[in-house]
Amino acid sequence: KLLRPFQLCVIDEFAADLDIFSRTRFFDYLSRECEKRGASVVYATHIFDQADAWASHVAFMQLNKLLSPVHLLEEFAPYQEILARTGASRAMCPMYTLVLEELEKQYRDQSDVFESMKEEVDVDNQCLTDIIMDEQSKELGGDRHDIERELDQSSWVSGRLTRQLAKAEEEVKRAKRMAVGDEASAISDEKKAIE
Repeated sequence: KLLRPFQLCVIDEFAADLDIFSRTRFFDYLSRECEKRGASVVYATHIFDQADAWASHVAFMQLNKLLSPVHLLEEFAPYQEILARTGASRAMCPMYTLVLEELEKQYRDQSDVFESMKEEVDVDNQCLTDIIMDEQSKELGGDRHDIERELDQSSWVSGRLTRQLAKAEEEVKRAKRMAVGDEASAISDEKKAIE
C-alpha cells in the first residue's frame, strides 16, 4: 500500500531490485490501476524483462538528450516488425531489441562514430554494441569534467545534499552540547572554589 490512487505515476527503475514474483505483482498492480482509474504510468528503465507484457507506449531518450515522440506499440512499425520475426531472428525480449536497434539507428544517423571507425575496422562485422559502449564511455568521461566545473569545491553532487545537511546539523548540536558541558564544568569549578 505504498501508492495512493493516482492519475499519473512516474517511476524510475523502481522494479530493478525486486525479485521476479514481486516485480510481476507490482506490474499487475500498475496495470489494474491504469485500467480502473484511466491512469498512466511513465516508467523509465534500462531493464526490459516483462516490459513487453504491460507497456502500451514507448518513447526514447535520444542522443541529443531530447525525448522522442511517444509511440503506441500496437501501431509502431519497428516494434511490430520485431514481433513478426521468426526462427533465428526471433527476439526473445522484443522491447530490448527495439531499444537496442533504436540506439544503433540513432548512432548511425546522428553520430560520426561509425564513419570514423570504418577506416580502422569493418564496422558491419564488428559488434555495434561494442562501438556504442566505447563511444558512450568517452561521452561520460567528457561529462565528468563539465559536472566538476559546475560543482562547488566540495564535489557536491545530487544525492549528497541530505547527508551534508544532516552532518552539519549534527555538528551544530555537538558544538552546543560541548558548550553546555563547558558551562557545567565551569559552574562545578566555581562551586568547588566557594567550598
